Amino acid sequence: MTNKERLQTIFNGEVPDKVPHFELDFYMEKELFGIDRKKVQEKYYPTEAARNDAILKDHIDVMEHLVDELGYSSVYFNWDLPPELGIKEVKKALGSKALVRTHEWDGVYWMPTGEEFMPFVNMMYGNPEELHVNARKKCDRAIERLKIHADLGADFFMLCYDSGFNNGPFIAPQEYAEFVTPYLTEIVQSVHDMGLKAILHSDGDIDLLLDEMYKTGIDGFHSIDPQGGMDIKKVREKYPDLILMGNVNCAMLQETEEDKIRESVKYCMEHGGVGTRYIFSTSNCIYPGMPPESYKIMLNEYHSINNKITDY
Repeated sequence: MTNKERLQTIFNGEVPDKVPHFELDFYMEKELFGIDRKKVQEKYYPTEAARNDAILKDHIDVMEHLVDELGYSSVYFNWDLPPELGIKEVKKALGSKALVRTHEWDGVYWMPTGEEFMPFVNMMYGNPEELHVNARKKCDRAIERLKIHADLGADFFMLCYDSGFNNGPFIAPQEYAEFVTPYLTEIVQSVHDMGLKAILHSDGDIDLLLDEMYKTGIDGFHSIDPQGGMDIKKVREKYPDLILMGNVNCAMLQETEEDKIRESVKYCMEHGGVGTRYIFSTSNCIYPGMPPESYKIMLNEYHSINNKITDY
């Protein structure tokens, strides 16, 4: 099977021969591939079309490296580009080798910024009707965006709604059930009506919210954040039918302690994991400043385990 086929097999409700891999996002193209995206983005261009063409070419170059060198099973379009350009062109360039995803981050309420937090709380308790009106608008806009992206060729969606601090969710489960669950359920149903799948991303400790999230019909969870105390073994035991993705500790990858990195990979592959619907990844993304050697160690251990898989 190809890496693309492995990921599609998971979306089809089955277990592939080996565990596929991709990351939510990737920011080490300069360190690993010698590609300076910032230089391309900040360069002067005579027209907007010329700028878009340069950014698109640069982005496809990075995505090709991810697929061909690192074995990614999915790629994404660059949000600096209009969707009608980015999605179609990425699909044309790489659709035969990887599934193309898009990210959605404004369809429901998720953790407010510091300056937004008190107004959100005041509205939740003082004017919940207005909160629902705004939630309705957010949900409708998200569904419309997702339909446009699906028509342009997106294969699946990552719904990026961070809902947890490291020590708990940003609202209580009963509040999540009122102000988030109904709207997230509509978004997920709309994705399913398109014949596609959606994986919900959230950092932090969302253990108290998982049942509500599961009720929405979501197809999978990312990132199962160990920095928030999330344990992929426990999540897998509780939701055996869900696609799980992540749980390799990003904080650990800031260092280059090889034994700890390899142990984290082994734990995820064993409990996530091999013989289940699991997508191997970190608990967040491959971010700027991460030592490239740490990521290489992580991938080396993942490939080592994957290559030994012969039977479930």
